[in-house]
Amino acid sequence: MNLSLPKVGLPRVGRPHVGSFPAALVNSLRPGRRFEKFAWFPVGIGVAALVVLVAVFSDAVYQSDVTMIIMGFDQDRAQLITALIFAAVAAASVGLVVNRDGFATMLGAYALAALYAETFVAETQKAAGAIGAQGSFDLGGWVLTLITLVVIGVVCAWAAATIAVAVRPGLIASAVAVRDMVKLRRPSVTLARRPLGLVLIAALLVVTVPAFGDMVNFTPDTLMLNGDRGPGLAHNESFPDQSIPPLESDTPSPAPNPTSSAGSSAQIAASSTPTPTPMITAQPGSKPWLAWKPAGGSGVVTTVQMNAPWKGGSKSTSQLDIYTPPGYQVNGSRRYPVLFEAPTGLPLWGQGTGVIGALDSLIDSGEIPASIVVFIDSSGAPHPDTECADHVDGSQWFETYITTTVVSYVDRHYRTIQDPRARGIMGMSAGGFCAPMLALRHPDLYSISISFSGYFYVGAGGSTSAEPFGDQGYAYNLHSPGALAVKLATQDRSKVFFVIVANKAQEFYGAAAENFEQTLRDTGYKYLAVDSLYTHGWTQVRYDTPAVLDAWAAQLVINGIW
Repeated sequence: MNLSLPKVGLPRVGRPHVGSFPAALVNSLRPGRRFEKFAWFPVGIGVAALVVLVAVFSDAVYQSDVTMIIMGFDQDRAQLITALIFAAVAAASVGLVVNRDGFATMLGAYALAALYAETFVAETQKAAGAIGAQGSFDLGGWVLTLITLVVIGVVCAWAAATIAVAVRPGLIASAVAVRDMVKLRRPSVTLARRPLGLVLIAALLVVTVPAFGDMVNFTPDTLMLNGDRGPGLAHNESFPDQSIPPLESDTPSPAPNPTSSAGSSAQIAASSTPTPTPMITAQPGSKPWLAWKPAGGSGVVTTVQMNAPWKGGSKSTSQLDIYTPPGYQVNGSRRYPVLFEAPTGLPLWGQGTGVIGALDSLIDSGEIPASIVVFIDSSGAPHPDTECADHVDGSQWFETYITTTVVSYVDRHYRTIQDPRARGIMGMSAGGFCAPMLALRHPDLYSISISFSGYFYVGAGGSTSAEPFGDQGYAYNLHSPGALAVKLATQDRSKVFFVIVANKAQEFYGAAAENFEQTLRDTGYKYLAVDSLYTHGWTQVRYDTPAVLDAWAAQLVINGIW
């Protein structure tokens, strides 16, 4: 008796004749002797070059750099990480096409050199010219740096090439299975297993890679907390969104001079709304807004595309996301205080902190008054680390944009309390520098500064944070909050209140906050210092925002706007 299993449905091992086009497709995936002998070399070089060129000219490299900078990396480190990523992509692509992991590793290392060489040369020149407090050039350290870059580049490229060569047979087998099903003109469970597995893996990668990016960019629990918890965090999803087409800026670009913006309180007062004499009617500590607290509901976020305050860049518009509180549409006469955020914007603030849901909840509970909150986004600027400043070379004018164009637009189109005592500005990291800098340079525009893990001297945030100010020392003194606090006229110091949030145990941000607090104490400013349980990052902003907004609300009462 013959007990062997029938061979029905099993794939054929040989290369059946399936017509010229399918055969050509399969043969291209299974290189013949000529390809193995000659074509792999120029084809591999072409693939690696194509990956590098597409990455550069599609702005993928630029966008990766910007993302890294927003996450907190300085520009040079961002460029190194980006170069390693695309070097790995180049190595993997070559490995898939030519099936040679050593050759693919070499080309991946060359791709790293092509993408990072300019930055490395600039760093070398800077180190070679260092003198005095900056240190001196160390040839041994330079050699070690070069060797490290080569080794790390080769390791990354080798890992990517090895994985690519390992999965290549599976990809070819899947293509062959699809070819055989096409030939049979009917589906086959046996033949379909490998292609379906490949589709499943691809779908998992499509879903999980962006999710992993959010976990790294924000916090590992960001997806757990931002799912169905209250109003959503992405445009056109859970919270109401309205969009307005691009609008003309109200102010021309300033001359490329860092002193063209206000450099003193007197200069500021000459061009801004004067602060009226406070007429306090509500007692400090009270919550007068409870008398008109909205009866539930959700706020609305309106997206406005303004003409960009820069030349060049990857975008011609700058995005504003304007939150109006519950009840704003139905209460046609009441005016509201305004809190501005810069320069990160709602796309990151929203997903990283859940700020929209927090605002709705705090307003609904009566903890804070119904307020308008404006998120100002700098993404797309030619210099991603704007520091909210007018760039010394005139290529972007973000300070003028924030303090003139945005404030004017919001006051004209929304029912705001047009009084500096009712305006505040906040930010995280670079925004934690922006908030006190703008409040001190424009004390007759903003009365409250909220800084999450900020720094308080120009350039303290890394090399990119010094770029907008050039090499001119006087520009540093006109923009560093630590210096501005001392320079501001004594009679103007009572106009500004500071909220400073930092983890005091964190080496850089904790020390920066304590030094700034000491300056404020010595010069007679009012401030609230928050020793956060969380270090620099979105977790800190998420969990400390409710208490910070409580402080903002209490200061509004003290300022006497009601």
